This record gives sequence, structure tokens and C-alpha cells, in this order.
Amino acid sequence: MGLHLDATTALSTAGWVREGPTRAASAPVPDPLVGASDQLVSWVRSFSLLASPDDQVWFLSADSYAGGVSDEAFPWDAFRHESLAAAPGEAERSAVDAFWSSHIPILLSVRDGYEYLAVAPDGRVVRGGEPEYEEVTVVAAGLDALLRCVATGTSTGDLLTDALLGTVGAARPDDDR
Repeated sequence: MGLHLDATTALSTAGWVREGPTRAASAPVPDPLVGASDQLVSWVRSFSLLASPDDQVWFLSADSYAGGVSDEAFPWDAFRHESLAAAPGEAERSAVDAFWSSHIPILLSVRDGYEYLAVAPDGRVVRGGEPEYEEVTVVAAGLDALLRCVATGTSTGDLLTDALLGTVGAARPDDDR
């Protein structure tokens, strides 16, 4: 939990708003996270709200995946639904569905267009955005690497991700990418 605390402290220092978890630690894992890494489940259970100062970027919490936040304008899988609606045919819908079945969004942004960070099947963290949500850039070797960058104020090596997080100094992470 030390890395989680360090990352949320760094985000709070950068003006992010954090609220403690509202779900009991013994609560069942929300369906979208069944099979996800223990690390990811632990991270999303460590807060109920974690949002940028302008409320335009936020990390998804366990409540988000469980449908427990009633005033959310964007459900955790909003971009999946948007892509499915835009897919012109069955083959494209199948490809979109396959992508989102294997990528778990962890952060959403509406700041400068729609963007997200997700955990890919191999554990790496990727960034995607509109208009082609399924075209992604690897931004960290894993959730630990991303949180370490946040906690230490080092760059992910991806300027757009660094801008989303707002915690980054000039240093680059060691061999985490």
C-alpha cells in the first residue's frame, strides 16, 4: 500500500481531490475486475474519488466498476460503448469488443478531448483517445511503474500522459518502460 499512498499523496499535492474508499475491503470484486491483478484491485479499492483539480481527469475506483457512483457522466466503459456505436459493421464491432474485453480502463479524461489509460492484457499501461480509442501508446511497463512515476514526479516518457497526471518533473523513469 506504500506505493498507492505515495502516488495519491503526490496527486493530492498537485491539487487532485481524493476521498477514501467507501466499499468494505471484504466487498466482492466488481465484475469488470474479476481476473484483474491483485495490484489493480488493491489500487482501485484505495479511494472512492481521485480527480484532477479541474475535475476533468479521474482515476476509476472500485465504485466506478461496480456502478456505485450514480452521478458519473462517464461510466467506466463509456469509450467501449462509443466505439461499438461507431463501428460500421459486425467485424469492426467484434474487433472493438475484443479490444475492450482485454483492456481495463483505469483513468478517464475529458479535458482536451476524450482520453484514457488502461491496463493491457500483458500488464502494460496504455493511453488511448478519440477518435480511434483502440489505437494505443504504451506509457508504462505496468501499474506499479505508472504509480512510481506519479509518486516520484518523474515522466512516463509520454507527454500526453504526463499532462493528464500533472505530477511530472523533468526526470525520466529508470528502466520501467
